[in-house]
Amino acid sequence: MKNCKKFRFNRFLITFFGLSLIIFLSFCASAQEEKKESEVNIQADNVTYDKSTDKMVFEGNVIIIQEDITLTAQGADFDVDKKIGQIKGDIKLVQSDITITGETLEAFLNDKKYIFQEKIILVQERKDKEDKEDNITWNCNNLEIFTDTQDLTAAGEVKIFKKDYTITAGVAVYNDKDQKITLTGKVRIDEEGGRWITGEKAVFYIDSERLEVEGNVRSGIKLD
Repeated sequence: MKNCKKFRFNRFLITFFGLSLIIFLSFCASAQEEKKESEVNIQADNVTYDKSTDKMVFEGNVIIIQEDITLTAQGADFDVDKKIGQIKGDIKLVQSDITITGETLEAFLNDKKYIFQEKIILVQERKDKEDKEDNITWNCNNLEIFTDTQDLTAAGEVKIFKKDYTITAGVAVYNDKDQKITLTGKVRIDEEGGRWITGEKAVFYIDSERLEVEGNVRSGIKLD
């Protein structure tokens, strides 16, 4: 009986350590995969590196690739330790269904956060329920976007164009998961056909095109 119990206990230990080894190896494989995916590749016509400051300067036809993001520019200065870059000149960021252009950009590679400045144009490629083009175009002077979620905040003379709508506001916050835009600061929505509405705050639900406006609301309807 004792030998039987000992055999069962040994079999339990072998099974336990076997499963532990499998879990450990799976974790290591996942970690290696994640490490590989987080790699950033940069190429340019010229590069200089200052070891004393741990800074790299890329000049001419700069291409930065991070996972599904491709960023092009004319110049980029990177703090290698902090993984933060100052980018300028013909900036263009492309990620799946979005394209962003601007004058200057601060890139936080570890956080996948990009802060654009001046003359920004963002285009979100979309299809409506009938599979027709229904893109959204954003114009603003300041834009912060997290490329892992595509959530963004636009500020500074914000203008948003979507098919039948033109939206202006001081600040616009886009939530990709909920497919909504929260607007504040002299909000105005103009719809094709002459209808308009203004207020202090509004929420625009993109898929249903439902609109909620509050705070000193005014509206107008163009008569025939």
